[in-house]
Amino acid sequence: MGVGEPLNETAYNQGLVVRGKHYLFLERPRSSAFYHRVQSQELYMQPLATYSSVKTSYSNYSNSYYQTWSAVKNTSLPLNVHLLTFDQLNEKEYLIRIEHYFELNEDDIYSRTAKIDLQDIFQSIGQIKEMVELTLSANLELSRMQRLNWFTDNNEQLIELHIPSNDDDVLTLNPMQIRTFRVTIA
Repeated sequence: MGVGEPLNETAYNQGLVVRGKHYLFLERPRSSAFYHRVQSQELYMQPLATYSSVKTSYSNYSNSYYQTWSAVKNTSLPLNVHLLTFDQLNEKEYLIRIEHYFELNEDDIYSRTAKIDLQDIFQSIGQIKEMVELTLSANLELSRMQRLNWFTDNNEQLIELHIPSNDDDVLTLNPMQIRTFRVTIA
């Protein structure tokens, strides 16, 4: 059911070549999830080094611009938690999306529920005044979301939405859970 012709893509009168990398981890099933989850994050989220020539001395440049800065305190995120989104919405508001990227029972240690303190992690942006959990798409407060209720023939509810509560700024992330917040700083 194809078009009956070979794939022959060219650019500048030369055939296009696709290159990729394959990684093979030989591990026991008990530890394989740890290696493939962590390594895939490290491979996919590698820093992108960019360079530019500047028409000033290094001392002038370093006095005018930050050389390094991070909103996240060093080594503050557990290994099984990933910061998906950190977006400044305005001067005092940020959109923060975090995920627990291990599945339940996938690893003895990292498949457990993770607890993180957002205030501790984001010390450099200021004191958190308000934290509102949003839907995954960040277009609605989670507390205002109305889901459809599905019932079986026996009138039993199929899905029950559980809105997690936050004690202070400490969040609980269950395996494979993604949570989105609008954070306002003082």
